[in-house]
Amino acid sequence: MIVNGTNLIALSKGLSKIFDDTYRNLIKDVDYAKIATTIRAGNNTTIDYGWLGDFPKMREWIGDRVIRDLAAHKYSISKKDYEVTIGVSRDDIEFDRLGIVKPRVTSLAEGAVTHYDELVFPLLETNGVCFDGKTFFATDHDIGGSEFSNKGTKVLNRDSFLEYRAEMRGIVSDTGKPLRIKPDILVVPPELEQVAIEILIQDRLANGASNPTKGLAGYMVCDYLTSATGWYLLDTRSVLKPFILQITKDMKFQAMNKPDDESVFMRKEFRYGVDSMDNVGYGLWQLAFSSDGTV
Repeated sequence: MIVNGTNLIALSKGLSKIFDDTYRNLIKDVDYAKIATTIRAGNNTTIDYGWLGDFPKMREWIGDRVIRDLAAHKYSISKKDYEVTIGVSRDDIEFDRLGIVKPRVTSLAEGAVTHYDELVFPLLETNGVCFDGKTFFATDHDIGGSEFSNKGTKVLNRDSFLEYRAEMRGIVSDTGKPLRIKPDILVVPPELEQVAIEILIQDRLANGASNPTKGLAGYMVCDYLTSATGWYLLDTRSVLKPFILQITKDMKFQAMNKPDDESVFMRKEFRYGVDSMDNVGYGLWQLAFSSDGTV
C-alpha cells in the first residue's frame, strides 16, 4: 500500500468498522448487564443518586400530599477516563501486512467490552459506601428506625441459601410494607460452581428426595472474585439493579495516522486507540446479600 493521506483515511475507516462490528457483536452477551443498570450521563460528569433511598408506596390521600424527604441521602458517581492504545509499524501497513493489524483491532474491541465487567464485578468484594452512608454489604442498614442486614458469614449450602434468601425477602419499606424482593441470581467463584449446581440445578438430593431449592434462582460463575468461599445473592429483576454502570462517553475508536505525525516521523509508528468516560457505583443494598463463607 502506498502510504499517503487518502489511503490511510480509507484504512482507518476499515479498521474502525472492524472495531465497531466486533464490539456490537460481543456487547450483546455481557455479564455486567445482568447485575448492573446502565445509566447514560449525557453531558453530566457527576450524577446524584440520593433518590435511591426512596421507596415510594401508595398511601390513602388524606389532607395534603406527603412529600418524600431525601435530604439524608447523599450519593453521587463521577466519571473517570479510560483508554487503550496500540502502535502499528509503518512497515506492516506499507507492505500490506494487515493480517497482523486486524486481529489487534479485534482485540481492542474485546478489551473494550470486558472493561465494563472489570469495573462492575469487583464492586462485590470492594464493598464501598452506598447511598445510606454505610458499606453496601453491612449488618446495620437502617430503614425507618429498623435495622436490616445484607451481610453474612455462612458457607454456601442449601440451608444458608434459604436462610439468606428469607432475610432478603423480609426487608420492608419505612412504612412497613414488603419490598417484594426475590433474589434470582446466585453469584459464586469457580470453586463453588458445583455447590451452586447441587442447590439450584440438580433434580434430586443425595438421598433420592426431590431437590426443594431447584429453580429458585439462576447462578453465575464470576471469574473476577478473589475469594474461594464468598458468595452473593442478587435480585436483578427490576430496572434498577444492585449496581450502576454510569456511561458519560461510549467507546470510541480513534486513529493517529497522518504520514507527518511525530510518532511516524520518529519511530515509523501509527497509533490506534479506544477511549471512554465511565464509572461504577452501588445501587440498592436491599437487592443484594453477601456471605464470606467462613462459618
